[in-house]
Amino acid sequence: MLHQVEGFVAEIFKSQLPEGMYFHNFEHTQLVVKGVEVISRKNGLSEDEQFVLIIAAFLHDIGYSKIYTGHEQVSAEMAAGFLAAHGAPPEMITRVGACIMATRYPQQPKTAMEMTICDADFYHFALNDYLDFADRLKHEWEEKLGMTFSDQEWNYLNIKFLTEHRYFTDYGKNKLQPKKEENIQKLKARIG
Repeated sequence: MLHQVEGFVAEIFKSQLPEGMYFHNFEHTQLVVKGVEVISRKNGLSEDEQFVLIIAAFLHDIGYSKIYTGHEQVSAEMAAGFLAAHGAPPEMITRVGACIMATRYPQQPKTAMEMTICDADFYHFALNDYLDFADRLKHEWEEKLGMTFSDQEWNYLNIKFLTEHRYFTDYGKNKLQPKKEENIQKLKARIG
């Protein structure tokens, strides 16, 4: 089923994703999948939980193909339709939907699985090339939301967001948080 899900998502992003999606695209989805794989393994989730999380990670942003703000609900509905059509059990569809909805900001995950996908959705905060992702998101927001920021305003906004953000899982707190702190320092260095 994973192969079918990945193919379905890749096709949606290729053929239905609007222009100007510089951040929320298939690359971001693949990064969230990677984050889910790493975090769920490190936090001792079962193989079944990992499988559900990987499916949810692939499907969590497909709603962007239809709508920008509020895409999580659309993603969950599209995921449910696809999974039902491919014979997934109702309990699995419910769990996938709950994981997708947990990524809605501000994040308020209730289960270990939801905490895992939330941390994976912000996995890029801890990467060495975080500033590149931040710049792509700035460009996307300018086009999609009509929001414009000076470089200084954007750097301050990112510092505020990263400083206020908290990881939920032990792996996020112990491994990702220190790397995120390094990116906060990079942002502060940009300001000078």
